[in-house]
Formats: sequence, C-alpha cells, structure tokens
Amino acid sequence: MQALILANKLALEENLPTYPVKITSLFLTHLFDINMNFKSRMKFSFRAGGTLRLKDHVTQADLQLLFILFRCCNAYGYLELSNRKAIYRQLEREFEAPISESQFYASLEKFIHHDLIVSEVSVDGPNRHKLNYFMNEKTSKIGHYVLFHPFVFTRSFHQLTLAEKKLIISAYAQASGNPNKVISRNLKQLNGNFKHAQFAGLLEFLHKSQKSHIQELLDNLKSLTLPVEAQKKGALFDDIELLKGKSGFKAQLKFNRDFLISVAEEEPQKYYRPLDACTLYPKFYALLKREAEYYGIGEVLSDRSDANRLVKILRQVNVRLIRHAFYKLSSYVSLKGMPRKPEFIIKESLESKFNEMLDTVINKTGAEEFIRWPETKEEGIKERNWRFSHVASKSKLGIRKLRTRLLNAVKNLNVAYPILPWQISDYGGEENTYQNSELRKYLNIDSIKEEALKLKVDPYYYGDLEYNAYIAIRTKDPKSVEEWMLGELHRLPVLPGKRLIPYNFRLENFLFNE
Repeated sequence: MQALILANKLALEENLPTYPVKITSLFLTHLFDINMNFKSRMKFSFRAGGTLRLKDHVTQADLQLLFILFRCCNAYGYLELSNRKAIYRQLEREFEAPISESQFYASLEKFIHHDLIVSEVSVDGPNRHKLNYFMNEKTSKIGHYVLFHPFVFTRSFHQLTLAEKKLIISAYAQASGNPNKVISRNLKQLNGNFKHAQFAGLLEFLHKSQKSHIQELLDNLKSLTLPVEAQKKGALFDDIELLKGKSGFKAQLKFNRDFLISVAEEEPQKYYRPLDACTLYPKFYALLKREAEYYGIGEVLSDRSDANRLVKILRQVNVRLIRHAFYKLSSYVSLKGMPRKPEFIIKESLESKFNEMLDTVINKTGAEEFIRWPETKEEGIKERNWRFSHVASKSKLGIRKLRTRLLNAVKNLNVAYPILPWQISDYGGEENTYQNSELRKYLNIDSIKEEALKLKVDPYYYGDLEYNAYIAIRTKDPKSVEEWMLGELHRLPVLPGKRLIPYNFRLENFLFNE
C-alpha cells in the first residue's frame, strides 16, 4: 500500500503518513453530475446574507470535501456531522494546502442540497448522516470503488486548475487501478446521448469552448510530476495526447503504473479515520481527563474506546453530576479496584443523584399532582414518577432549567385547571348501579358521603372503601360496617378539590413535547 509523508499537519505535528483514500465510483459520478444543470447559474448561500455561490457547479473546494468525507466516514459510509468543525480540522491535517473554513461549509451545504449526504433516524433516536451512493443496496457491501493515491492531498495537485483536476480524477476513477488501461475521451458527444456529465465530452465536462483549450490542458499535464513515494517524484502520465478519430478529436491518457493502486491491496483500517467522540468534543474530553485525574481515576480514560463511550454518556450532563459520579467511582476503586465496566457505576451514580435532585425540585415546585395524573394508587403513581424521571433525564436539561420549567408549568396549569370543590356526586358509584342500591338497603350511605365531602377525602380512595363495605355487608352487621366506614374516612388520603384535567394529559409531554 502506498502511503506518503507529506508536508501536512499529519506529518509535521504527529509524524504520521497520509494513506490512499477510497472513493466509490457512483458517488463520484453523481458529484460531477451537479454540473448537468450548470447553465441555470442558480446561486445559494449557506447562511442569510452570506456570499452567493453557484449551486450546480463543482469547485476546487468540493473536490477537497469529497476526499475528506470519505476519509472521515466509517466502513458503512456513516458520518458524524454533529460537530462539523471537527471534519474541517481533519481536512486541515490531511491537505498540504487546505481550503478555507467558509469554503468548506459552503461545499458541505451544497452536498446536502444535492443529496450526496443524506440523513436518517437512528435506532437510539437522533438523526445520523451518511454518504449517499456508498453502499450497494443489493449486496449490503460498499459499491465499486477506487483507491486514490495520496497525491490528491499535495500542494502540487491543489495548484492545478479545476479543469485539470476534474480530468485527472475522472480518468483515474475510470482506470480503476489497472496499469494497462488507456482512457479515451471525446471532445464532443456527437449524438448528445449521455447519462452523466463526465462523459458529455471534454469541452462540456471541463467547460471549455475550443479544441486548443483542451490541447493546452493536455500539454500542461504531460509535464506534471507528483510525489510517488518518499523523496521520489514521477510523471503522472505515461502517455497523454490529443488524437483525431473517426468521430472527431479525442484525448487519450494512460497513467504511470506507480500511481495506480489495486484494490487487492486492502487495508481498510488505514483508509478510514472516522471521527470519534473524543475528536468531536476535544474541550469536553479535556475536562473529563482533568476531573478524572483530580479524583485519582485517570485510568478510566486511558483506553480510547472507553473514553469515547464516557464522552457520549456524559457530554450533556451537568459538571456537578459528573463530579459526583467520579467521586462515587473513586470510592469504589479505593475499596475494590477499578471495575471492568466503570461506565456502569458512573451511569448508576448519575441516575440516583439526578433522581434525588429531581425529587427535591418536584416537592419545592408543587408539581407532584400533575406528574402523577391520572393515577391515584401507589403502584400507578410510582410508574408515573418513573416515566417522568426517565423523560426528564433524557431531555438533557440541567436541574436549574428543569426547576424553571416546572415552576412555569405549575403556574400555567393552576390557571388552566383551577381547583374546584368536591360535590356529593363525586363520591361513590352511580345511583343506578347494583352496588349502590345494596348499600342503601343496609346503610345510611348519604350521611357517610357527606362526612367524606366534609373531610375532603380523595374520591378515588373513597370508592375503594365503598366497595369493601359492599363485600362486608354480606357477612357483617350493617351497623358495625357503617361505624367502620366512618372511622376509616379519617385515615384516607385528603385532596382539596378536583381539577378538570384531560385524562390523557401527561406532564412530560407538556414540558418536553414528547
């Protein structure tokens, strides 16, 4: 495999070589097809008031973005775009003459607009991005691809004209690593029957108007030398000329075999450098390392894969909670040593501390009755509390923001659903039920209901009391059952009144738009 030590940051700062990059032929074809609508001269800006750029035009920046996206994706074509600047930082490391940051963002928006980058909802919820035309849908494997020699990252290649670069990249992809292949391209497609821009004829594809322009371009490429390997340069082409054929003039090119890479030289781990969480969030990763060192558990971040998992778990967590979790892990380590999966202890500590803080906030804001709605029984209330806590944790809001939201919600809900006094009709079952008629035969049930209303007993619990009395009168003296009911009323939960809240109301939906 051909790797080069270039004058880029990768070599100068990290002493690392630059490897070939794998590009799928179909993606490259669709990138060049952006030019199919070039004559429309439509423009776009990736931000309001920004510089207007041609939407249907392949630029120098687009070509650099092409190579860096295929470097930063994983073996399935997925990209991490949550921190786009991290991709630009990788571009700066790999190219000897990187494009500007504004050019990078403009090209990225263009790729998204032309569906070269698409998004999909991942299993765990958030959107993720992938390179289109990467996988072969029939085989679920990467489609036909070409390994581009690292010369595409050099300053010498960058200094070529856009037309020269497009011809080299298109022809190199067509050669597909075969040193014996001769590439022929007509200057014009006489019948006009072509599906893709790169085969529309060189005059159209390279935006040239005369044969002499193509001749000049080919003459320049004849003398082009690029790095082949360390401290060795070579001519990129063995043969390149303009010939007259039966259907008009055509360019004929044959690459120097030293620059062609067979796909049999397969070392996928060298071709991809997907951005991990530590690379995407370097400042947060540095914060975690400082805190871990302070608590004497720096080794928890020594393994890169473990560090990536912790960055993903903790990135949206309040620093106060992170310190609590690291303190708990530190205490565990001092007693039993470092566990095999320290993130489990960290997650458990975070969850318990968050729930403790959330319970305090709920009590202070008076949100309990809205959280438990519509449940009134202990098991149901526990389930509602757990559900609310789970959604609150998933929202990634800090305790302070949750407290503010709860205060506002309680204030608004008190206005929308004021407390109304209980009515006698709220207690017990409907009048025409068998249970109600049986109770009336043996008990002064109306006086018991009046006492429940006076005490403001929760009607849901009173309903259970009536049912138990209905069972008891079958075997017990009605007088003793009535006395028992009056005594139990003082032990039942009290509720000051009723709110006409819709049965399907859930506070987590109200707060977080779940």
